[in-house]
Amino acid sequence: MHRLTTLHLDDFTLLRHAANELDGPERQVAARHLENCRSCSSRSAEVIRLDAELRALAREKPPAAEPDPAELPQGDPFRARPVFARERRRERPRSDQLTGFALRASEAAVELQARILERSGEGRRLGEMLDGLDLCDPSMRYAILYALQDSGRQIAAGPTAALRFAEAVLLRLRREPGASGGGSEAEALVPLAALRGHAHLLAGQACNWGQEFERAKTHLALAYRGIAMAGGDEVALAIVEHIEAQRRFLLDRGAEAIVLARRALASFQAFGLEDLSAKARVGVAAALTTLGREEEALPLLSEALRVFESRGLWSNYVGALNNLANCYQRLGRLDEARREYARALRRLSRHRDASFLAIIRHGLAEVLFSAERYRAAAGAFSQAARLYAQDGLPANALGASLFEIESWARSGDMERARHRLELFQAEVVRSNALDRHVTRAIESALAGGNPDFDRLSDLRRGAQEIMRKRLAGSSA
Repeated sequence: MHRLTTLHLDDFTLLRHAANELDGPERQVAARHLENCRSCSSRSAEVIRLDAELRALAREKPPAAEPDPAELPQGDPFRARPVFARERRRERPRSDQLTGFALRASEAAVELQARILERSGEGRRLGEMLDGLDLCDPSMRYAILYALQDSGRQIAAGPTAALRFAEAVLLRLRREPGASGGGSEAEALVPLAALRGHAHLLAGQACNWGQEFERAKTHLALAYRGIAMAGGDEVALAIVEHIEAQRRFLLDRGAEAIVLARRALASFQAFGLEDLSAKARVGVAAALTTLGREEEALPLLSEALRVFESRGLWSNYVGALNNLANCYQRLGRLDEARREYARALRRLSRHRDASFLAIIRHGLAEVLFSAERYRAAAGAFSQAARLYAQDGLPANALGASLFEIESWARSGDMERARHRLELFQAEVVRSNALDRHVTRAIESALAGGNPDFDRLSDLRRGAQEIMRKRLAGSSA
């Protein structure tokens, strides 16, 4: 993915060069390029300086106000917040004239930002559009920055398109000559390092969604460095930490995730950012659950739910609700989990929030299933399957139908279970979601007077994974 270019060296190559990680031929090409390119040579010196400062910070004892970073490995790029970024920012006071210019440039960027987002998934046309932007004009830099930030906020709608957009921006920036001395108005207002940092941040978010955690690791480390290199604000650095905390949580590195999520939460709270604080609370709570500390997670999730509900952030609300219900289930407090789902069903609109209702119905069904209320669970899974199908999510719908079949069987209603299985088999044949031998195995587990429920559960889980992969283009 990363390569040496005859125009400019990308950030990843500069980072590897600074760490002496390039192989022989790559090292020679990079050295020749740096001898003849003042822009890349300047950026390389900045990367080396930044890396040295980060390593020095990692060796220092952290301030008392900071969470103890001892749980992060030595040499971890996130071991300590690069506080020198704040110092660099204070060294660059802005005149009233420059502040007014920034306001006009940011206002002029709004229309272009919308056009960039419209083309963010269009590949070649997006590249052509980005190539046509004059990055000496600060309004065009603002437009790219705002588009990157908006794409990050909407990442759930299309992580693959977001990754392509981030990579297109990075490709465009590699072809841009570096700022000489940072003297231009465009560089003073929106440094190229900041744009690179935010592009890497979006790429890291998208890679997390795609479970490409090693790629996410590289992008997020570069985002942290790039935003710090630009004298980045604490909120931007905290957002990177929040996303990195999610990555480590997904890798079952809960103790590390807690350090980063709490650090991000402290910054969001200091700036009065209620919605980001709520998201960080969910991050802390999720990490706590990996360590079996569900009781500590409950109040964090309850507070986050309150914020998401008050602001109408229903996607975040549903995610926090599922986390809360999972905590209650692990603690054996199934009635409380059921009540939270029932409360959520009363809050959401049947028409406007159909996709969220499907997830909530499914969550409620699993709670009922865990409580061995199989007949009620079957009804809830059936409703979830219909809502998923209406929302164009066939893999989710079929997965809920499989759960419904098992619920009817466990309730003792084998006639209805086998009838639902016949309907399920017809649908998977039509959509090519499963091979025939899988559905035959499910049929066999339901055969006779004593169904093999353990076998049925194993088959259901395996079939759900197969359907998710086969129908990935159609399902969330």
